[in-house]
Amino acid sequence: MNPLSAIAKLEKNKISSTGVWLILLEIQFQGITLRVVNNNEDIEWPSGSGQIWVAFPFQLGEVGENNKGEIPSLELKVSNVTREVQRYIEQYAGGTDASVVLRVVMSEHLDLTTPEIEETFSVTSTSADAHWVYFNLGPDFALSQRVPDDRYMKNFCPFKFKGIRCGYAGLETECNKTLADCRARGNSV
Repeated sequence: MNPLSAIAKLEKNKISSTGVWLILLEIQFQGITLRVVNNNEDIEWPSGSGQIWVAFPFQLGEVGENNKGEIPSLELKVSNVTREVQRYIEQYAGGTDASVVLRVVMSEHLDLTTPEIEETFSVTSTSADAHWVYFNLGPDFALSQRVPDDRYMKNFCPFKFKGIRCGYAGLETECNKTLADCRARGNSV
């Protein structure tokens, strides 16, 4: 997360201010993006861009953490009184492949193109009732993926024989994927 800008620090440290901090929520489904602001009126951000953020009620929970090594999560509740958001959830396979971008901007400085805070989350699960659509948000990166992408084991070649990464272009037709076999062909690099 980036530190606050000089303008934001000045606004934050004022004793009184006519502006407010606005939370912008961008929910990106497969085919559509919803842009809402937790405000009592629509806003255009950045100013002059033509990008309208619709006033719509939502609530952010607290980041859930525990000592069991589980991935932290955040609950987002978006109003479901009009059933608008629920329609998108149903249309786009439960919304679990969606991503959510949360931004914080200042109402007095909507001309600034960079938000003061910007965080991206992946939707891990959704549910709905008569009042709210619940999004369970997790980190945007998958911690369960293998890092690094490839797995390296002693004396074993993971590459496809005669493939680009293998580098062997000789007459042999088979390889037993061992370092000894690569050395015998002069291809141990």
